[in-house]
Parts: sequence; C-alpha cells; structure tokens
Amino acid sequence: MDIEADGTYALIVAGEHVREEYVRRLKRLGLPSDAFTNKSDALATLREHAPAVAIFEVEDGGCELLRELRDRFGPEMPVVLVSADRTSPSDVVAGLLVGADDYAAESMDADEFIARVRRLVDRTRRTSNATADLRRLSSLTERERQVLALIAEGRSQKQIATELGISVKTVGSHVQNLLSKLGLHTRVEAVALAVRAAESHIGISSLSTATRITVPG
Repeated sequence: MDIEADGTYALIVAGEHVREEYVRRLKRLGLPSDAFTNKSDALATLREHAPAVAIFEVEDGGCELLRELRDRFGPEMPVVLVSADRTSPSDVVAGLLVGADDYAAESMDADEFIARVRRLVDRTRRTSNATADLRRLSSLTERERQVLALIAEGRSQKQIATELGISVKTVGSHVQNLLSKLGLHTRVEAVALAVRAAESHIGISSLSTATRITVPG
C-alpha cells in the first residue's frame, strides 16, 4: 500500500548519476521529490515544512546538510545517508553518529532501499500521531479521562456511574464534554483514540488500562 503523499514530499540531494533513480524509488512509495545535485540549491529553495524523508549523498555534502536541516526541522525528520564509495563499517558508524537514521550503499537493492525508507516514514508518522493524540488528551480533566478509560474497558454509562459514585446524567455530561474537547462525534471514536494512547505509551496514566476496543451498549 502506497504512502499517501498529500502535503508530503521527499528531499533528495545526490549526484546526477543516481538522483533520478532515487526519485523513481520514492515515487513507488507515493512520495513526490524535490531533487537537487548540491546542498546550496537545496537550501535555497527549501520548503517551510520538513520532508517526509531526506536522502543525502555523503559525497555531496550529506553530513553537513543533515546537521543544518536537523537544526531547522528538529530530530524527528528521518534522514538516510547514501554513498557509492564510503561504505565500510567505520563509514556507516560515522554516518549514524552524525545523526542519520539509516546508511545505505548506492548499490543496495532497490526493493530493500524502498522497504527501509517506508519503515522510517511509517515510524515518524506513528510518532507524530501519538504526539497529536497526547495534545488532544491533555485537554481533558482527570474525571473525563477516568470516564474515557472506563468506556474503553467496555463499561456502560450506568456501570461508570456506579464505579465513580456519580449519576448517570453526570456521566453523560462528561462523555459529551470529552467528545467535544477531542473533536470527536461518537464513543467509538473516543475508544479508538484511548487505545492508540495506551498502545503508544504516551503518558496518560488513567488510560493505561484501555487495551481493547469494546463498544458499549
């Protein structure tokens, strides 16, 4: 399944002999590419938002460009360093120590390269989604989080009321308030968000028991 390219792009800085090949590979993932042969051109026309992944050739200033873009976009931006000649174990270690997420020889099989890039993009997307979930959940009061956690465990509103020592009507009010704060419309959507939070271990302790989806009746 292709990675959706809506609003995303790949940044490639590599020599003429391999640049178009990387463009074709990333196209197979559904990613359009901004491709350049040197870092000066890349920096001169750099977009305001970070690429979904960056492919930098070591011989064309890849390590220096990695540092500059990490300063601009932060550590979450995935970067793959590639090289035709600098492929010894010590070269790979040096590239990883600079901050690359992966290091590949230009001779690497295209399918393996694509699989590695897909893994990095998917990982970054999951991290981004978890951060967004955390921001949304942090808007809830402690009581609303308790109600959400119990909904995620499959409790009915009457059972939640008994558990928390409040009225069913009050539970209903908490449910409506938390749905409004989370920008959701149904309890099913809220449960899905709670489960993602629990699986991502994003620090909402009161949702730590939300490990299965059971739609309340």
